[in-house]
Amino acid sequence: MDSQHASRRTVLKRFGVVAVGVLTALGAGSLGTRPAAALVFEDEFVAEDISIERNDSSISAVTVAPDIELRWRDFGGGIDAVDVTLSAAIDGDAGFDVLLDTSVESDSIAVAGDRFDTAAGTAELTTDRLDLTEIGSNVTTDDFGGALDPGQSRTTTVELVLRVDLMGVQDETVTALETTTFDVTVHNPEGSASTVARANAAVE
Repeated sequence: MDSQHASRRTVLKRFGVVAVGVLTALGAGSLGTRPAAALVFEDEFVAEDISIERNDSSISAVTVAPDIELRWRDFGGGIDAVDVTLSAAIDGDAGFDVLLDTSVESDSIAVAGDRFDTAAGTAELTTDRLDLTEIGSNVTTDDFGGALDPGQSRTTTVELVLRVDLMGVQDETVTALETTTFDVTVHNPEGSASTVARANAAVE
């Protein structure tokens, strides 16, 4: 990302963060007497809860792979750049990890749909699958599961924040920001066993 685009971004004091799914948001910006440029996310930004059973109460990864449906209108000359930032945190904790901070031109985001040089259009952005526990130090495998007795469960809430910045050819700048959460539940099942036996009785 060049310095011109970087200077347009505001620094958030704290991201909530962002996970799987599509989101709903509306932002608008204008320049002079031109129509307002708008960025619209369809539907709602959602993330499904996850549950797993492990006898050792441990997990090796927690991953997300967001899909984003992007709609824009009234961008005279089209869109110059689209930046995507995705962050994750443990709900209630102060720190967060930036999982993704990139432009759609990078290899980490696939783009399908209308060309960005149109004033209005629709595109679908698909990211690589990202492991929350390997990127940064605020979300780790130690936050999930742990030493659970048989029959016990532990639920950890992950907070995700997704930010999308659109910069137009005519200097329009629009930002959409959404937050969602999902629960990760690790359960250590109680042991069980069954017995089948034959007496194999005989008479001689």
